[in-house]
Amino acid sequence: MAEIVRRKKVCVIGAGAAGLCAARHFAPNLNFELKVFEQTNDIGGTWVYKEATEVDENGLPVHSSMYRDLRTNLPAKIMNFPDYQRLNAVEPCCVSHQEVRSYLQNYADHFDLFKYIQFGTRIESVRLQVSAEGEEEWAVRTKIMKTKEEKEIIFNVIMICNGHYFDPYMPKIPGIEKFPGMIVHSHSYRKPEDFSGKSVLILGAAASGVDIALDLANHAIRIYLSHNNERLNGSLPSNIIEVLGVEKIEEGKIFLKDQSSVTVDVFMFCTGYRYSFPFLDENCGIRVDDNFITPLYKHLINIDHPTMCIVGVPTVVVPFPMFHMQYFLALLEKRASLPTKLTMLENSKLKTSKKRHAHKLMDKQWDYNNSLADAGGFDRLPKFYKLGYEAWSAQRKANLLNYKRARFVISEDEESVELIIPK
Repeated sequence: MAEIVRRKKVCVIGAGAAGLCAARHFAPNLNFELKVFEQTNDIGGTWVYKEATEVDENGLPVHSSMYRDLRTNLPAKIMNFPDYQRLNAVEPCCVSHQEVRSYLQNYADHFDLFKYIQFGTRIESVRLQVSAEGEEEWAVRTKIMKTKEEKEIIFNVIMICNGHYFDPYMPKIPGIEKFPGMIVHSHSYRKPEDFSGKSVLILGAAASGVDIALDLANHAIRIYLSHNNERLNGSLPSNIIEVLGVEKIEEGKIFLKDQSSVTVDVFMFCTGYRYSFPFLDENCGIRVDDNFITPLYKHLINIDHPTMCIVGVPTVVVPFPMFHMQYFLALLEKRASLPTKLTMLENSKLKTSKKRHAHKLMDKQWDYNNSLADAGGFDRLPKFYKLGYEAWSAQRKANLLNYKRARFVISEDEESVELIIPK
């Protein structure tokens, strides 16, 4: 008589891009029984634009950080999941958030994922426990937003795909509580007209800081882009002025690191986000200290309890292809195995001077993706992803105003990529 194989119950938290990608890989696999929980009524996570900035239709804090006129700051061609290459923008190579949202909708349709998703359901808590057979399992308490009905479901596997662009990080600025103007975080920025005729200081010049400064340029009187990084190359609109980081605020004046001062109507934090897993019980063993998540092997696997993973932790990466690197599935299917705990703990150690940069991969993302593919025994990403990212990085530095309008050309053999900036 054939042995009956008990299917492992898999819980995926969140139906954004990471959650959909997890579902796409687990759903067809007969070894697993899949359930995806999404607290909103839509798929797409942060790609779902909401005009509201405080609470959504379920009375929960708005999850999305999309603003109305956002265009991706990566070429659409390299944002594709490798097995669903439908974002085909060539010129301009960067697309609107609506196009990315449609792409995710079509991806979910194509792989028939909607039947696994329970919408309007919030995860209240995840707790580790041991089954009668002595195996670790996860007690997941869910709450249906409409009826407030709560129930507990037991799972064998947990994939946390709740994103990390929803809990704003705002560093402490001495004297900010006395700032007389408007204080806002980029999470709540929606449209430039709201700042017409105002002077704005933007703290932070990473992707969102620069993008929002450019979005505001035709509406705000003056924009101070305040940061301590290298000065930006290329020309900026005349009303965007690069200044050093903020030291303190006194009597309505913002003092900068060089002791000069500016006076503005709006102080906008473009200072990023915190990783947040409010539903995880302490016994899950995951800790977040100054945005450094431990103990994670390869920024992914819970070292102490490897039937839990957190998908999409690395930042400054091309996210969708990285979600596709299904190393966790290979482990659960025993096509791959974990190294010793000592090796994993060594891998999880802080390797950056600041904890909050621990998961920033940038150029290291390609070796990281390859290491997952090689360990899991599946295909590496096609070369054009890395080549496209490198070409894009060079053009962004040189042509900040026009790089999103570039023409993105992949050679027929996919061995080279060119970004051609329009005249």
